[in-house]
Amino acid sequence: MKDTSTLKSALKKGFIQIFSASFINKIIQFGITIVLSRILSKSLYGSFTYAQNILNMFLLLEGLGMVPGILQYCSMEKDTEKKLSYLKYALNMGGLVNLLICICVIIFASFFELPVAGSSQILLYLSLVPLMTIFFNEIQTFLRTELRNKEYSILTVTNTLAYFLGNAVLGFYFSIKGIVIGRYISYIISIAMGIYMMRGVLSKLKNISYPEQSKRREFLKYSIVCCLTNSMSQLLYLMDTFFVGLITQDGTVVASYKNATLIPFNLTFIPMSIMTFAYPYFAQHYDDKKWLKEKYNTLEKYLLILNGFITLILIIFAPQIVNLIFTKQYSDSIINFRILSFGYFVAGTFRITSGGILASVKKIKVNFYNSVVSGLANVVLDVVLIYKMGSIGASIATVSVYILSSAISSFYLRKYINS
Repeated sequence: MKDTSTLKSALKKGFIQIFSASFINKIIQFGITIVLSRILSKSLYGSFTYAQNILNMFLLLEGLGMVPGILQYCSMEKDTEKKLSYLKYALNMGGLVNLLICICVIIFASFFELPVAGSSQILLYLSLVPLMTIFFNEIQTFLRTELRNKEYSILTVTNTLAYFLGNAVLGFYFSIKGIVIGRYISYIISIAMGIYMMRGVLSKLKNISYPEQSKRREFLKYSIVCCLTNSMSQLLYLMDTFFVGLITQDGTVVASYKNATLIPFNLTFIPMSIMTFAYPYFAQHYDDKKWLKEKYNTLEKYLLILNGFITLILIIFAPQIVNLIFTKQYSDSIINFRILSFGYFVAGTFRITSGGILASVKKIKVNFYNSVVSGLANVVLDVVLIYKMGSIGASIATVSVYILSSAISSFYLRKYINS
C-alpha cells in the first residue's frame, strides 16, 4: 500500500509531465538519428558524430558545474532572494567559462587534424554551441528547482523538436552546414522561450547581489567537484567512440558503433527522468536517513523490474530493431547493440539512481572518487580491448565499467543510509 501511495503522490506532483517530456524528447532524437542516417553517407555521418563527440568532451567542463550547483543550492534554499543570488552568480560565471571553452574549441579545430576525415571542419562549425548550451541548461535547471515541471517539459520538447526540424529540412538541402545551422536555431528559439518563461525572475536579478563570499566559495567548490565528477561519468559515454575513431580511423566503423550506442544510452532517460523529478525531494530530505532508505529501496525495486523487461526485449529483437531503425547497412552493429543493452540494465537500475541520490545528499566526493576510478578503468580497458577486438571491445569495456561504478556507488549509499 505504501508503494502505491508513493507512486500516486509522484504522479500528482508532476512526474508524468517530466517523464512524458523526456519520452517525447528521446523519440524525436531517434527521429533525428533516422534522418541523419538517410540524408548523409555512412562515412560523412561518422565524421559528424565524431566531431560531436569531441565537442561533448569539451563540454564536460561546461560552466565549471554551475548547472548542478543551481540544482542543489536553489533546491535547498527556501528564501527567494537567496535563490536568485545563486542563479545570478551561476549565469555570469557559467557564461564566462563557456566563452573560454568556445575559444579553446576554435583553436583546437583550427590547428589539430582529427583522425576521422572531415571531422575537424565540422567541429569548427560547432564551436559556438557552448555559448548556447550553458544558458539553456541553467534556465531549464532553475525551472526544475522551482518545481515548474510543466514549463520545464515544454521547454525541453521545444528545443528537441526545433532541432529535429532543422535537421530534416536544412540538412536535406544543405547537408552538414544545414544540420549545424539547425542546431543553432533550435537553441536560439529555446533560450528566447526560456527567458519569456522566467521573465518575472530575470527582471529581479539586476537588484540582486551575489551570495556572500563564504557562500560563493561553498557553491563554487560544490559545483567544481560536481563538474569533475560528472565529467568522469560522461567520459564513459564518450571515450569509447573517441578511441574507436582514434584506433580504427574509419568513419564507417565509428558510424556503426555510434548507432549501436544510441538506443541503450538514450534509454537511460527512464531512470534519469525519475531522478530529475525526485532530486529536489531527496535534496530536501538529505538529513533524514529513514526517508532516504525507504524511497531508495522503492525506486530500485521498480527499476529492477522495468529495466529487466526492457533489456530482454532489446537483446532478443536486436536484429529487427537495428535493421528497422538504422537500415541494413548498420547490421554490423548488432553484437555491440546487445552488449550495450545489458549495460543499460546495469546503469539504469543501479548506477544512475545511487549516484544521483549521493549527489542530492551532498556526498559528491564519493561520486568524484568513483568517477576517477571508473574513468581510469575505462581508458585502460578501451585501449586494450579495442586494439584486440575492435568496436566490440569498446562495448565490453563500457559495460565492465558500468558494473564497477554501480557496485561502488550502491555499496556506499547503502552503507550511508544504514549507518
